[in-house]
Amino acid sequence: MNYLQQQRLDALAVNYVLGGMRGRARLRFQKLISTESQVRTTVWHWEQHLNPLAESLPATSPRSEVWQKIQRRLGWLAPEQAVSRNVRPFWLSLATAASLLLAVVLLQPMLTAPVKTEVAIIQTSDAKALWLVSRQQQQLVFKATAAVSAAAENDYQLWMLPADGQPPISLGLLPQQGESTVQWPQAARGIDIAALAVSFEPLGGSPTGQPTGTVLFTAEIMAI
Repeated sequence: MNYLQQQRLDALAVNYVLGGMRGRARLRFQKLISTESQVRTTVWHWEQHLNPLAESLPATSPRSEVWQKIQRRLGWLAPEQAVSRNVRPFWLSLATAASLLLAVVLLQPMLTAPVKTEVAIIQTSDAKALWLVSRQQQQLVFKATAAVSAAAENDYQLWMLPADGQPPISLGLLPQQGESTVQWPQAARGIDIAALAVSFEPLGGSPTGQPTGTVLFTAEIMAI
């Protein structure tokens, strides 16, 4: 297997960062990280994009029996009968749950898709994820996280900034909760993207076809 083919490497890096890679496969990949600069760079890149998503997940309190097992492993409580070996440590259970949630919400459909997918994470200056944007062919999917501030009298509008310096092109209104799907606009087809931007607009979006409110966030979009 050619691990350095970029599309395959992106899929492996995502699986590694999300905690889905286990056992010998994880050890082999860790060896590649230590010996191949391309692998290190790819893993670092995905860590920067995925770690903010984990921060947006709600905190989960452990069940009482799980907490007791943790305390026994630390020696804080007297031991009892041996726990079954297939019971995983609490931290691993949490990591698995977070990984599965992120994969189901965004990444797993992309990694198995036979067509080119482009993704962007719109986040605050302190790296808190607000929206997840994905594009496959001519379809755009917007997913809002719980960190989006509700604005009853305004809308958040997403813009594509052309690499050739042309005026911004509207990609649609971002949901303030849940998700929405729109078509890639005809005006943006065939144009290279420099970045995405989010502006704060009147309800219903910009009345002029160009950003009229404050530009709140920008983000890169990349192919996987």
